[in-house]
Amino acid sequence: MKRCIFTKVKFMALFLFAALMAACTADVYEPKPDPEPDPVPKPEVPADGSFSISKSKTLTVNVKDEYNGEFYYTVEAFTGNPIIGENAKLISGSGQKTNSKLPYCISLNIPDAMPVIYIRVTDPFKRAAVYAFDVIEGDMICNIGGIGTKTKSISSQLRSDNTDIPEVDYSYGSDCIKIFGQKKITLEKGKTYLIPKGSILNGETVLPGEKKGDIRIYIEGTWQIVNNNLQFETGTSVYILDGGKVETAKGNSKISVIGTSRIAVQKGGKFGDDDNKNQLSIYLTNATSIVNEGDFYAKSISSDSNASIYNTGDFEVEELNMQNAGNHIVNKHEFEAKHVSLTNGTIDNFCKFESEKFDVISNGVINLAPAAYMDVKHLDAKGLTLFMDTKSMWEGEKASFTGQASVIRGSDTDYALFKVENVDIRGYKVLSYQKKINVECEKHSANTDLWNPVFVSESSVAFSEGQGFVEIDEDDCNGNSGNHNPGEGDGDQDPSYEEVETLPYTYLFEDNWPATGDYDMNDLVIGIQINNKKMGGKTESAKIIYTLYATGATKQIGVGFQLDGIPASAVSGAEQGQTNAVIQLFSDAHSLLGSSERTPINTYKITAEPVVNEVTVNFNTPIDGVMNVNNFNLFIVTNGFDSDRRNEVHIAGYKGTDKAASSENSTANYVSNETGLMWALSIPSQDFATYPKETIRIDDAYEGFGSWIKGDNTPGWYLNYVEDNVIKYDLFTNKTE
Repeated sequence: MKRCIFTKVKFMALFLFAALMAACTADVYEPKPDPEPDPVPKPEVPADGSFSISKSKTLTVNVKDEYNGEFYYTVEAFTGNPIIGENAKLISGSGQKTNSKLPYCISLNIPDAMPVIYIRVTDPFKRAAVYAFDVIEGDMICNIGGIGTKTKSISSQLRSDNTDIPEVDYSYGSDCIKIFGQKKITLEKGKTYLIPKGSILNGETVLPGEKKGDIRIYIEGTWQIVNNNLQFETGTSVYILDGGKVETAKGNSKISVIGTSRIAVQKGGKFGDDDNKNQLSIYLTNATSIVNEGDFYAKSISSDSNASIYNTGDFEVEELNMQNAGNHIVNKHEFEAKHVSLTNGTIDNFCKFESEKFDVISNGVINLAPAAYMDVKHLDAKGLTLFMDTKSMWEGEKASFTGQASVIRGSDTDYALFKVENVDIRGYKVLSYQKKINVECEKHSANTDLWNPVFVSESSVAFSEGQGFVEIDEDDCNGNSGNHNPGEGDGDQDPSYEEVETLPYTYLFEDNWPATGDYDMNDLVIGIQINNKKMGGKTESAKIIYTLYATGATKQIGVGFQLDGIPASAVSGAEQGQTNAVIQLFSDAHSLLGSSERTPINTYKITAEPVVNEVTVNFNTPIDGVMNVNNFNLFIVTNGFDSDRRNEVHIAGYKGTDKAASSENSTANYVSNETGLMWALSIPSQDFATYPKETIRIDDAYEGFGSWIKGDNTPGWYLNYVEDNVIKYDLFTNKTE
């Protein structure tokens, strides 16, 4: 016997229900009278009502075998994402080794309250990833890494008409007016000026007024701007040639670029100071642009209208503020912006883009071309659309998503890597992962409420356990880091597999069958976990871990289970005289909980610690399929296991054993013909939290029970308990709160 170790996990789940009503005969155990039920049992249930909100499905998982059957992959199905949710539980019977020679096709039970199933695939070299699949009607086929609706690749979704770097003619004619020196200079509309090589212009520069632009300035030497403010009117072009330089002689200078004006930097040219001692700020208006092929340094760049920045050189700016849908940045080399504020604009990145803080205020679009790299230490996104093409990579320390919904979308062809240490999501469906995205993170917001998720992901999206699996070559764009994950070991060649920490089921029993009794459903409260041990596609044994929580009975209660469809001869130690294999767990719940008296335990208040024990079922010959709740027929006995005609109470839809009381009721469903109520409930649950107090009817303990049992779609009714009417466990101390 082991003492119970509790793990705080969340109720996730679902009820499989039961009962079989039978006419009382002399050979049925006559129980001690229970408290009088209501004169008319409530609620009344339609004759065709269904107690089951779980469904049995065949699950097929197709994994692309890269090793042609030489090694094994491990496939497991979970109630949540086990990489980001500590409460995710393995669905019993779902774990199995597979490859191209050993298909994965199993039968399992999925609660209706679970809209998504999570498939973890561990390859032969211990590289694990998790994929989410919506639970659908009927059987399920899960193609790992597959794509649903086809769309164009991200490269074709880029703004192809605007992603080419504009060609700039840096040549000038002989009619240029040379300017240099410290004297004040007034520039005239329609003229062309040249700062010659080796010369410095550091005098005050006077530009034409409003609508008097159309000036061309070629810089081979150095322009040291002494003005606090310069305004390039419509049509003004500044060309910084190879060897040329623009800087400020003052602490700060602001340049306003108006209309169709342009600043262009040729390879070998330089705009600004990289030592940040003297800084330039730029304001871009409608239809203006910066084209940089050299080195560009600025304190700030801002725009609230249609303006573009094109970069094939090295670009650095401390503050980048783009506030218009027409704002567009195309980067094809290295772009560093210490702080970015993006509202409605678009960034097309083909190489390396770095930022310490990146705020997407609303409707920002970022496109990463194949093999492009984005290093953003802190992202705060409201309405981001991020397209990541094949083998592109986003890396950061934290990404926060709030408010307006955001999308991270990959391509149809191969995976991109979204690698962020901490992904924090607040709200309802605030983030959507789509297409082939490989998510690598140390911490990620989990969908604790599957019906109200903070994020959603398509089945092609892969969450990696540890390092991402996308192979990305080192190059200048990603700082020669790339991503390579060779895995561990020499390859898995062992077909055996053993389940651990499977989804627990909580069973509640009423012992007064076939009478209604007080219907508090706490005469026996027990948790069950079923862990299969498999060899290839066959099951060698199964470990049954049970946790006895409470008994509200005043009679001896024993517990056993029948393996429906599995003959007694197939199981070592099965009960004699049975067609199907029957195993006894224990014969006396009171004694197991430490009491020699037949009085309720843990149903008025917690007086005894729950008891944990385990039983291993060994099959004489490995069986096809697995043990799970589909064939696990748990029951209680109220007149002793040794009775020839013992009084058994089973889950609705399950039949009694060969030794059950000999009446026609033993082979009927365990449901009252008069009220439609049952005597046993099976709850697939993430954790054990509550059950009705002694003498409190279950429909008075849970507000939604009456609606659910009448057929309404309320699968989570057991979470809506009446505080004063239930025993509620603190799972860390095993005491009532």
